[in-house]
Amino acid sequence: MALTLSSNVNNNVTVNNVIVANNDIYLTENGNISLSTDLQCVLENCSQAARTLLGEMVLNTNAGIPYFQVVWVGVPNTQQFTAALRLAFLAVTGVVEVISLMTTQIDNTLSYNAVIRTIYGSGAING
Repeated sequence: MALTLSSNVNNNVTVNNVIVANNDIYLTENGNISLSTDLQCVLENCSQAARTLLGEMVLNTNAGIPYFQVVWVGVPNTQQFTAALRLAFLAVTGVVEVISLMTTQIDNTLSYNAVIRTIYGSGAING
């Protein structure tokens, strides 16, 4: 069983139709810290992997997305960005396959939509 603190990675947690806790932990209706298990846990870990900068983790400087090298310096290289995302997702414990991964660049915004198969089933994330 996989377990992690929940984070609102797909912006689907709302209170009174207002998105709360964008990419942050949040409380349940009972006031407890929300936890995610199995499929949701793995998908949230994938979303966090996509937000991790290359070299950011002190004890594993080879992990992360090379945002400086392929996105923020010069013209974004969406092919390298897509390849780095795919590798980051596949490195997450519980991920079996990246079924689909679409990256798009509109003006100055680079985003992705992914469908990921895990040992608990399949699910989608975006960022």
